[in-house]
Amino acid sequence: MQRPNVDEDLTLLTSVGKTEAIVIDVLDNPTTEEGVLLKVMTRGSFEQGQQVWILDRDGSKVGATVEKVVKETIDREVTLSTVLPA
Repeated sequence: MQRPNVDEDLTLLTSVGKTEAIVIDVLDNPTTEEGVLLKVMTRGSFEQGQQVWILDRDGSKVGATVEKVVKETIDREVTLSTVLPA
């Protein structure tokens, strides 16, 4: 999986199923050498510390951890912490 760009669509897989998300920011994670923080807007129920999967177009999955959730009406701003394979 390549590093996503702002406005790119992502599919997230949670314990309750798939949900769509749109990337609003991509940052280097200062706590891990190769880590990335992805801020996305999505719908659904997310909790800090929750484990989710980011599904790539080729069907592969990359694990991520929910770092922060900000509720904004129906949509939520969710920050995901992950390490993307090179």
